[in-house]
Amino acid sequence: RENDTSFMTQADLKMETLKPSLESSWTEAGSGKLGRLFLEVLSCHDLPNLDVGEAVGNVTDSFVAAVFEDALVQTPIIDDELSPHWLPWTKRAFVFNMMHPTSTLYLAAFDYDFGPMENEPIGRVAVNLKNLKRDTVYTLRY
Repeated sequence: RENDTSFMTQADLKMETLKPSLESSWTEAGSGKLGRLFLEVLSCHDLPNLDVGEAVGNVTDSFVAAVFEDALVQTPIIDDELSPHWLPWTKRAFVFNMMHPTSTLYLAAFDYDFGPMENEPIGRVAVNLKNLKRDTVYTLRY
């Protein structure tokens, strides 16, 4: 039963990450009526460690937050991983209802901290939608 209990290899993890999100896992957000923007957060790579205790395996607990117009969404937190992958059955897929065609999509990666500590920002990017074409799928890397 080795196949039932073994972890994915890096190649398996990458292939699984690139599969489409399950239809039931898409989260709808925003109040606009103009159109819809679809976003899938797949992975982050080589994040810095912002946690104390790396010698005992305690490293960054990462998640990604997205802000678009009047909506804020976030992926699940992946504990102790500097190159997290969100798999198709996780909450990584979002549909934003648009109010304006040239709004900006903001994405940010964070290290989750439990308790009185605040989540620590790792990096952020702004995606200008006016540079994107309608009915086109883009895979963006930042």
